[in-house]
Amino acid sequence: MILSEISINQNTYHFQASISDPKETVYVFLHGFLGSKEDYQPLLTDFPQQYLALDLLGFGENRTCDVLPDDFTQTKQVDELHQIFQRLHLSKIILVGYSMGGRIAIAYALKYPNTLDHLVLESTTAGISDEKLRQKRQQHDAKLAEKLMNSGMEKFVSDWEKLPLFASQQTASPAKISFMHQQRIQQNPQNAANSLLMMGTGKQPNYWDKLDPLSKLSVVVIAGDEDKKFVKIGSKLHQKIRGSKLLVVQNVGHNIHFEKPDIFKKILLDID
Repeated sequence: MILSEISINQNTYHFQASISDPKETVYVFLHGFLGSKEDYQPLLTDFPQQYLALDLLGFGENRTCDVLPDDFTQTKQVDELHQIFQRLHLSKIILVGYSMGGRIAIAYALKYPNTLDHLVLESTTAGISDEKLRQKRQQHDAKLAEKLMNSGMEKFVSDWEKLPLFASQQTASPAKISFMHQQRIQQNPQNAANSLLMMGTGKQPNYWDKLDPLSKLSVVVIAGDEDKKFVKIGSKLHQKIRGSKLLVVQNVGHNIHFEKPDIFKKILLDID
């Protein structure tokens, strides 16, 4: 196992990796909003394949870095990820993206498909197709960012964790609930706010009519059956990406890899 960091332009990225031969397949994990590479620790314990788990820009151990607001755009994040993969000489990637990380993974796959062998999309979306709804979501994300800066991380996270999206996480062990809560409140409020403003769902380009090139990849779409919203979105992704596989995991909500790491690990290792 390697714990390290890499600087791209003026930004620092911390990561954990187990890579002995970068020419062979490497699983790359992209976390969600207010998450970090630590989200994947239960899954990566005794993981038998090569992997790279990253702290995305401004999150996790990267939270102490001063990040320019414009660097939080999806385009900038995708390009910096590509530079990281090039620096690490990765060319056969199984890209695993959850929620925000999944949206980044879609954008990356559309721009740099030749570096990917497989794409795994967990509880994520290709954007908002309706222009008025997209603008409304931008306004919503802007209000969330303002609330975060005014009330602080503790209050913001407390309210965030009450969203129906995360209700099923309350059935996890006290230790896991505490871990997730502490990780969220320790994030950098300015970075989190800028991420909402510059890379929230409202700012994501509408990729729904641009997904066909992903049919050339092996794509797995995953959702939890208790997360009805993303089961519906996942079904739409499955329909739009020819040849993709849709897996709806039972008795789990939005964050499958956190709630059911053993099941998620099996799904990943069964990819062919």
